[in-house]
Amino acid sequence: MFAKNLKFLREKHNMEQLDLAKKLGRKSSSSVSEWEKGKYTPKLKVLNEISKLFNVDIDKLMNIDLSSGDENKNIVTIYNQLNIERQTKVYNYAQHELEEQNKIIDINEIREKQGIYLQSKVSAGTGILDLDPTYGETITYNGEIPNHYDLAFLVSGNSMTPTFEDGEVIFVEKYPNPINGAIMVVQIDDKAYIKKVYLEKDNLRLVSLNQDYDDILADGTNNIRIVGKVVF
Repeated sequence: MFAKNLKFLREKHNMEQLDLAKKLGRKSSSSVSEWEKGKYTPKLKVLNEISKLFNVDIDKLMNIDLSSGDENKNIVTIYNQLNIERQTKVYNYAQHELEEQNKIIDINEIREKQGIYLQSKVSAGTGILDLDPTYGETITYNGEIPNHYDLAFLVSGNSMTPTFEDGEVIFVEKYPNPINGAIMVVQIDDKAYIKKVYLEKDNLRLVSLNQDYDDILADGTNNIRIVGKVVF
């Protein structure tokens, strides 16, 4: 519901995604775009900022279809202009549609009940070793799930913002070799990272999207393992 409400409120206030991003202190619109796609939900601090910006209670922002209020007003206005006979037809049709709707199983509810298995955490910061499968857990997930993936990880750190936030779930397709320029999960010695990967003459360079972080270089003296490529 949050994704739909965010897009509704942004468009209602005549904002582009970049306009909203800047009001929230972000340099690009990528996070706003991913929020509206339902890929993930921002942290509570950001939710509070959005709530204040649009003057909407957080509970309503997360759980109530805010766009339905405007739609309902239009429906009632049109309905009241109909004569009694036509109002009766509209009511009977709406009643039938409601009965049919109640028979449908929401595929999103099924997905939430199934959940996804998180293999572990990968660092979007200075590196954290947490690829041991014994650390995994099953969680419910409300965002979009790729048609094909092999592993799911939880991002730890903020070096890949704004594309990947701390605490966000990422999906990975196993791939044993580095792909130049791709975002991949890589283990260097006893640390695992999510970074952009670049092949150089004697090095493997791991690059953060957040410019506050330095590149990480690995060479023949390191134990390098390519876990896989992040899929969107």
